[in-house]
Amino acid sequence: MPGTDHERGERILDAAAELVLRWGYKRVTIEDVAKQAGIGKGTVYLHFRNRTELFMSVLVRESVAMTAEMLDALRRDPMMMLPAEQAQMVYLGVMKRPLLRAMFSRNVEMLGDLVLDPSIQPLVRVKTDLFGDMFHLLREHGLVRTDLDLESQRQLMSAVQTGFYLMPMLGPVAGTRDDHTTAALLAHTIRQALHTPGEPDPEVLRALAPKMTAILADFHGALAATVHGKQPEG
Repeated sequence: MPGTDHERGERILDAAAELVLRWGYKRVTIEDVAKQAGIGKGTVYLHFRNRTELFMSVLVRESVAMTAEMLDALRRDPMMMLPAEQAQMVYLGVMKRPLLRAMFSRNVEMLGDLVLDPSIQPLVRVKTDLFGDMFHLLREHGLVRTDLDLESQRQLMSAVQTGFYLMPMLGPVAGTRDDHTTAALLAHTIRQALHTPGEPDPEVLRALAPKMTAILADFHGALAATVHGKQPEG
């Protein structure tokens, strides 16, 4: 088959993503993916050690694309380093990507037990480290509150975001607001809970932007390294 190893890997991931969206994770086999990609079954295993690794890589690739958007946004506007702005952008990024939406909302009908698979834990650890590094800087520069300890802020932000992602599962009780309205409400909630009152100092934001961009770029690189079966070290 023509093309580089990377191109072949991307074709496999494209095929796997399309079939999961069409049939759901439980019904899709390696044979199905190979047929969809126009390759032999053995070629799939040259790129991915097993079925779980393949489909986890599909989800990771979606996260890599979304993180790249976050990085571009931060480079354009230092305000995007703030927790509320990040949460709003991530929510909208997830909602426009069906596979990430299924992962964040724990949609077992589409993703099966993949949503709880332990192989996702290295990615969770990398994200947790990112949160800690960014919040240390934001706290030091007076951009988020310090009356709560870092671990409490981590728990608060995680709980609030998780609640917003799971809200559609409650049905009509949770309302029928559009994604942009919901994202704005999420940002408002986090802003009230975590941000320092008042408008952030533009000079502080500009001075801190290079460090925050570097942290997010490292996170993006760590995520990208997990595609095609590679896992972050540590």
